[in-house]
Amino acid sequence: MAVDERLDLKLSAADKQLLAQGAAIEGLSMAAFVRLAARQRAAEAVQREQQLALSQRDFAAFQAAISQPFAPNPALQEALEEARIRVSRV
Repeated sequence: MAVDERLDLKLSAADKQLLAQGAAIEGLSMAAFVRLAARQRAAEAVQREQQLALSQRDFAAFQAAISQPFAPNPALQEALEEARIRVSRV
């Protein structure tokens, strides 16, 4: 992995000591330890944001809704008719 970007941050002495202890326990440099921890936390946040979780009840309602044939509501029917009129004039 090419490491060519920098990220500077200020820490409290207590946080720095904790990170140093964690890095030592893992046998990593402090930079590698922080980079790994930050990547893992960011990946978890992104996954949570991209994942959709439904309850059993909500999933059943979703399945029922998509299994029905599509029927446009009156507003959409009106918009489609208006579009047909405009397109036929061109």
